[in-house]
Amino acid sequence: MSSFTWKVTGVSDQGKKRPNNEDAIGWQIDQERGWLCAVIADGMGGHAAGEVASAMARTQFLDLIERLFTTSPGAFPSELTMRSALSEYIQLVDKQIKRHAKEHPEDLGMGTTLVAVVIFFGQCWIVNIGDSRCYRLRQDEFKQLTRDDTLVQSWLDNGQISYEKAEHSPYKNVLTQALGAKETLDPQILSIDVEPGDQFLLCSDGLSNCMSSAFMSDTMQGSPVEESTRQLLDEALSAGAPDNVSLIVIAQE
Repeated sequence: MSSFTWKVTGVSDQGKKRPNNEDAIGWQIDQERGWLCAVIADGMGGHAAGEVASAMARTQFLDLIERLFTTSPGAFPSELTMRSALSEYIQLVDKQIKRHAKEHPEDLGMGTTLVAVVIFFGQCWIVNIGDSRCYRLRQDEFKQLTRDDTLVQSWLDNGQISYEKAEHSPYKNVLTQALGAKETLDPQILSIDVEPGDQFLLCSDGLSNCMSSAFMSDTMQGSPVEESTRQLLDEALSAGAPDNVSLIVIAQE
C-alpha cells in the first residue's frame, strides 16, 4: 500500500452488572510515519485495582510503541526487532504492575489481560496475554487470531474437554496468564501480512462471551465501521452484559 489509510474506532462500557469499568482501551495513529497501535486491557483485582492495572498496561504499552517508532523514524522494523520489542514491552508492563502492587498493599492481586495490534503499512503484529481477543475479517472470512490463555483452552488443546462443554464450563474464565498476576509470562506474538480491505476487531471477553462469531462477522460486514462498533456494543448490552464490554475496530478507509 502506497499510503497509510487506516482508521480506528472503539467503545468501552461497564455493562449491566458491574459497579465500575475495569477495562481500558486506547490507540494512537501516526499517519506521517505510517503506523498505528491499538490496545485493550481487561483488569482484575479488588477495590479499584483492576482499573489501575488495565490503565497502566494500556498507557505504558502505547508509550513504548511510540518510543520505538520515534527513535527509528522511517525505518521498517524487522521481524526480529518487533518480536523482541513486543516481548520486552510485555515484561516491562508486567514489572510495573507488580511494582505498583508491592508499593500499594491495598492493590495486591491486581492484574490485567492485554491484547494489542501494531500496524506499519502492510505489516501487522499482534500481542496477547489473557483472554481478550483479536479477530480478523478478510473478505467474508472472520477468524480469531489470538489464543485464549485460559484453563479451559488448555483442556481443549489437550483433548480433555469438548467445545460444547467448554462453552458452559465454570472454569471458562480462569486465566493461565495475566500481566501482574503470574510469575512467568509467555506472550503470544503474531506477525501477519495485511491485505486490502482487512479489518481487525479487538475485544474484551465481555463482548465475545455475549455473542457468536457469526454475529460479529455479519455486523462488521454489513455496516460502516462506526455503526458496526456501536451495534456490537448494543448487542452485548441487550444480552445482559454481565461484564465490562470493550471493543476496538481497525479498518482501512
